[in-house]
Amino acid sequence: MFVQPVDYFLAVWFVLAGLSTTYVAWDQFRNNPEPVVMKWGFILVTLYMGPLGLLIYVLADKEPRPGEHEAFTKPLWKQGVGSTIHCVAGDATGIILAAAITAALGLPMWIDLIVEYVAGFAFGLFIFQSLFMKSMMGGTYWENVRKSFMPEFISMNFMMAGMAPIMSFLMMGSDMRAMEPTELLFWGVMSFGVIVGFITAYPANVWMVARGLKHGLMTERESESAKADDDRREHAPAREQAKAAGHRQEEKKLEPEATGDRSDHGARHHEHANPGHDRSGGNPGTGHHGSGHGSSHDEPGIPVFAAIGRHPLHPMLVPLPIGLFVAALLADIGYWVTASPVAASAATWLVAAGVVTGAVAAAAGLADFFGNAEIRALYHARYHLAGNLAVLAIGGVSLWLRFSATEAEAVLPWGLSTSAVVVALLAFTGWHGGEMVFGHGVGMRPHHHGPEQKPHRHGPRSGHRSHGGGGGGSRGPHGGHGMEPDATVPQLAAFGGVSVLALALGMIAPANWVNLTLSVRDVGGAIMPPGMIMDRDTPAAAMLDMAAVHPRLITASHGLEVRGDRELEARMENGVKVFDLETSVIRWAILADVKVDAYAINGQVPGPRLHIRQGDRVRINVTNRLPESTTIHWHGLILPNEMDGPAEITQEPIPPGGSYRYELTAGQSGTYFYHSHDHVDRQQALGLYGALIIDPANPQDEIAADHDYVIQLQEWLMREGLTFPSMPMDGGQPNYFTINGRSYPSTDTIRMKVGETLKVRFIGTNNGFIHPMHMHGGPFEVVARDGETIPESARFLADTVNVGPGQRYDVVWQARRPGKWLIHCHIGHHTTNNNVEEKGGGGLMVVIDVQP
Repeated sequence: MFVQPVDYFLAVWFVLAGLSTTYVAWDQFRNNPEPVVMKWGFILVTLYMGPLGLLIYVLADKEPRPGEHEAFTKPLWKQGVGSTIHCVAGDATGIILAAAITAALGLPMWIDLIVEYVAGFAFGLFIFQSLFMKSMMGGTYWENVRKSFMPEFISMNFMMAGMAPIMSFLMMGSDMRAMEPTELLFWGVMSFGVIVGFITAYPANVWMVARGLKHGLMTERESESAKADDDRREHAPAREQAKAAGHRQEEKKLEPEATGDRSDHGARHHEHANPGHDRSGGNPGTGHHGSGHGSSHDEPGIPVFAAIGRHPLHPMLVPLPIGLFVAALLADIGYWVTASPVAASAATWLVAAGVVTGAVAAAAGLADFFGNAEIRALYHARYHLAGNLAVLAIGGVSLWLRFSATEAEAVLPWGLSTSAVVVALLAFTGWHGGEMVFGHGVGMRPHHHGPEQKPHRHGPRSGHRSHGGGGGGSRGPHGGHGMEPDATVPQLAAFGGVSVLALALGMIAPANWVNLTLSVRDVGGAIMPPGMIMDRDTPAAAMLDMAAVHPRLITASHGLEVRGDRELEARMENGVKVFDLETSVIRWAILADVKVDAYAINGQVPGPRLHIRQGDRVRINVTNRLPESTTIHWHGLILPNEMDGPAEITQEPIPPGGSYRYELTAGQSGTYFYHSHDHVDRQQALGLYGALIIDPANPQDEIAADHDYVIQLQEWLMREGLTFPSMPMDGGQPNYFTINGRSYPSTDTIRMKVGETLKVRFIGTNNGFIHPMHMHGGPFEVVARDGETIPESARFLADTVNVGPGQRYDVVWQARRPGKWLIHCHIGHHTTNNNVEEKGGGGLMVVIDVQP
C-alpha cells in the first residue's frame, strides 16, 4: 500500500530499474564482448542502482560499434568503473541478503550492520571474486582468495563506509518502514545505499586498477572457428549434434599448429581492456586482484541445449535457488535461537522460493542432460542430476511440513534438519557441477580476448598498461593472464588504514544520533511525525506510541453523514443493561475535505454515548479489534477495583482479538466519560473515548433545561496524509481540533428560541491540552463539576471555563437575544483548521442559532 509520496516515486524507480536491468541483460548476452562474470556484474548493479546503472553501462562499457570495445573501454576512469562494478555487484549482494535475513531474525541495528559487513565481504571475496572468477584467473581457489584479500578489503571498507550511514539514518529516521523487507522503502534505502557505496568505493578502485591490483573492464571475443561451429550447430538436427561434436574434436587434432605463443591447451588470443598485464618477459603475474587470469577456451567443449547465445543457462540460474536455500537455513537457525515467528515464516517462504527457482534451474539442466549424449555419458553429470533432484524432493517435503504443522513443529527439528541436508546436497551437487564446467568444458565455446596487438606502456611504473592490448608470453597453468601490481607496501598500508578509518566512521558515527539498539521487531513499520526529535536515547515504546496510524489497518471509512456520540441502546439480560463495545481502526471525516485515521468505538468518534440511570446494573462487553492491546476506564465512577480498567494494574490488557467484560452498578449521577487506559497518550488522542451520562434516580434532582448538548473536545495531528496522536511535545503539536468528532464549519448548529435554556456538558476528552471554553451572548451558570452537582448557593456565573483533560463542567445558558452566538475555545489557534480560518473560524467552534 502506498502511504507516502515517496512510495509512488519508489514504484516508478523500481519499474525503471526492472526495465533498465532487462535491457542491460539483453544487450550484455547478445552484443557486448566481455566475460560472463562482468556481464552479471553490470546486471546486478543495474538492478540495484536502476537507471543510474544503465547510464554507467552505456557510458563506460557498452560497445558503441562492433569491434570497438577494446578502444572504448581503454580510459582509466572506465577501468575504475569496471573494477567498482565488480566490487559492488558481489559486496552489495551479500549486504542486501544479510539485511533481509537479519531483519527477519529481529536483530538490533548495530548487529545488523556488522552482519551485513561480514556477509558483503565474504560474498565478495569467497564467491564473486575467487569462485566466479576462478576460470578466468587461473590458479587454485585458495590462491585466488589470498591474492584477492587486500583489494577486496579496501573496496569493501570504502563501500560500507558509504552505505552504513545511509542505512542507519534512513532506516532509523522518521519512517521505520525502511526496516521492513516487505516494504518498498526498505529496497529504496538499499538502492540508495548501493549508489552512495559505489561513489565512495570508486576512487579507491581507480587507484587499484592503475597500480595493477585489480582488473577493470575486459574484452572477450568468440573465435571464428566457434562462430562457424555455432552456425553449423544451428542448422544441424538435434540427433546429429553428438556426432558433429566428435567430428570437431577429430578435426581439431588434425589442424596445423598456429603461429605465435601456444600453451598446452591450444592457441589462445587474449585481450583485456585493462591496465597492468602486459609484460615483456611473458611471465605470469597476478590476475584479478593479483592472481592469474584466463582459462583455456579454444577447445570446442561440450555444447548445451539450454543457452543464451553461447552462455549455458543452467549455471546462470542455479545461484538463485542456492542463495535462497542457504538463507532458509540461516532463518531456521535464527528461529532456533530466537523463537521468533517472523523467522519461521521467513524460512518457509524462502524454502518455497528455493523450490520454485530450483525447479526452473533444474529444467534447464534436464534439457541439457537429455538433449546431449556427451553430457549423459559424464560421471559428474549423473551425480549432479541425482543431487539436484534430491534437493528439490527434500525441499518439497520441507515445504509440505512447514505448511502442515505449527511453527515450532515445522522448524524444530524437521525444518532445520531438512534445510541442513539441502545445503549439504547443494555443496555436493555444486562440486560435481563445477567439475563438469571446468573439467569437461560443458557449455564452453572457444573465444579470445580481442585482436592480437603488441603490448605497450603509458609510462614508467604507472601500472596503467595495455589498455586494449593483448600480450603474448607464457600463461599460468590454466592459461592465466595476469597483472603486475606495482603498489608499494607503505601505499597499501596507508590506503588500507584510511579505508578502515572510513569504515569505522561510517559504522559508529550514526550511533551518536540514532538508537542503533533497536530492531525491526521493535519499531518496524512505524512512521514518526515530521519534526519529532528522536535521538540515541529514544526508546522503541515511545516511537510506537507516537507513530502514525498505518493506513493498511483501516477497516472502514466514513463521511460527514455518519455521526459520532450516537446513543447506544442497551439490551436487557436478567435485569442487567448490556452494552457491546468494539474498538477498530477507521477513517473519519472531521471536515468535508479532511479525514483522519482514528481509533474508534463501534465505528464512530467519539464512541457511542452510554445513557443509564443511577442504580442500574450494567454490563459492558469490550472486544478489541485494534492492532495493539487496550482497556477501558470509567472515568470518575465508584466501582469494584477489578472493573476500573488501568492496564496491568487492575487487569491484564485486552489483546488484539480479545474481549473483556466490565460489570458495575451505577451509584452516582451526572456527566462522566469512558476512555482507553492502555497507552492512553496514543489511544485517547486517536479517538478512543465516549460520553457516559447517568441520570439521577430521582428525576427531580436533575437540573432541568430546554436543551441538553454534550461537547467532547479533542486535538488531532495530521501531516503528509497520515494521522499521529497529538501530544504537547516537539513534533506532536496538533493542527486540527474537534467537538464531537467534527471541526467547524462541520460542527453542529444548536437551534433555540429566545428565552429557552441550554445545558452544555463540557467533557475533557482532550488528551494533553487545556481549552478555555467561552460562550457568547451573556454568561452561563456553572451548575456541576466533575459529575457532582454544585449546591445552589455555591453556583456561580461565568462566560469561560478552563476545561482540562479529564474535567467536566455542566453549565446552563439562557438565550437572551436572537442571533448566532458562539461556543468556542478562546485560544485562537484552536479555532483554526491547519492554521487557517474557514468561514469565520475553525476547530473548536459551535454556533447557537437563536430565533425570536
